[in-house]
Amino acid sequence: MAAMGPLGDSYALRCVSDLPPPFRPVFGFRYFNSLQSECFPVCFLSDVNMVVSAPTGSGKTVLFELCILRLLSRFLTTDWRFNLLKGTQKTIYIAPMKALVQEKMRDWKVKLGSLGINCLEMTGDSEFFNKKAIHDSDLILTTPEKFDSMSRHGVRDGGLGFFSDIALVLIDEVHLLNDPRGAALEAVVSRIKMLSRLGNMKSAPLANVRFIAVSATISNAEDI
Repeated sequence: MAAMGPLGDSYALRCVSDLPPPFRPVFGFRYFNSLQSECFPVCFLSDVNMVVSAPTGSGKTVLFELCILRLLSRFLTTDWRFNLLKGTQKTIYIAPMKALVQEKMRDWKVKLGSLGINCLEMTGDSEFFNKKAIHDSDLILTTPEKFDSMSRHGVRDGGLGFFSDIALVLIDEVHLLNDPRGAALEAVVSRIKMLSRLGNMKSAPLANVRFIAVSATISNAEDI
């Protein structure tokens, strides 16, 4: 798990033009701020797990977006063409509140829509999804309780095939692990880790799932 410290010149702001051309329109600004610039090498130029604690309003959502783009860079050709294979490299975004999930859903549908990314909301307010919708999605946005419930039911009805496509897990407000509600989140993370390691599904699971967690307050990063 990477702990954020000095990465190169911490005073040099990274430019959006440092990204491959297909990804630059995702951001409506020219320069990343100091936090984003310091985290840029870990978020976009590596595949390590990471926990970031930073104040509200410091731009942590952009860190998630850089990690998503890092995953999507697997679909870039040598001449910077973007050829997405839908549903084959899934990102799971987990947030404690439906309102936060729905906010990110609206935002990312716009930001990532030009890349053809299929976003799927899974909350108590969205019961329309089915196995095909999950299979075809590239980015699933959900709450710990909903994903825990869905995955537990999936164990019984054989609906967990999509776990083999999970490559990135984004956890917002991860300090809730120390909250009574953290039990569902801990169960979800453990289940993803277990199913990503076991070769007991029809298609071979990815060898590694990347986990990125952010919070405004983390009392003890060792608990993550």
